[in-house]
Amino acid sequence: MSIESFKVVLVGESGVGKTSIISQFVDQTFQDDQQSTTGGSFSTKSILCDGGKTLKFEIWDTAGQEKYRSLTKMFYKDANAAIMVYDVTRKDSFEELKTYWSGQIKESSPANIILVVAGNKSDLIEQETVDEGEARNFAKEISAIFISTSAKNSEGINNLFEEIAKKYTGSTNVSIKQEEGESEPAEEQKNTVKIDNNNKKPKKKGFC
Repeated sequence: MSIESFKVVLVGESGVGKTSIISQFVDQTFQDDQQSTTGGSFSTKSILCDGGKTLKFEIWDTAGQEKYRSLTKMFYKDANAAIMVYDVTRKDSFEELKTYWSGQIKESSPANIILVVAGNKSDLIEQETVDEGEARNFAKEISAIFISTSAKNSEGINNLFEEIAKKYTGSTNVSIKQEEGESEPAEEQKNTVKIDNNNKKPKKKGFC
């Protein structure tokens, strides 16, 4: 059985639910009062693919605040996949994907990067301000996968990462690897990185 590391980065405006998507996928947990990411962090989770291949996802969470934008490039410049997240109740978060994030990723990432557009907070459909058809058309224009998600009720979360694995490997059947007892040990599962505004290089801050 072969194991391959695979880097995925989540980008988008602050508050769209990037951290919550990762927590739901990795730990099956959700916090209503999730704190905004101020640096970067990564978690790991494996997906089993056809032919006995295992993709070990290294999933990077990034800060969405404007003051960190110039520094987050270091997280996706060598990524295998980028998930661009918007909040379906916030039109501005979708517009920023179109006017800023998609351009930055294409400019600073490998040419063969897998792109995904994720419309998060689908559980708040009654408050939706972004038409899903418009979002799907945008995804099609940039050759991206579109997935509707809810980090709160887990809708579409596993599918989000499974579709990435399928596109990368060409597999028709993939499954989330269940670790013994729980998921991976906490120290391997999530690490945080502090962004230093002086030298613009990430520094390991510790485990959380």
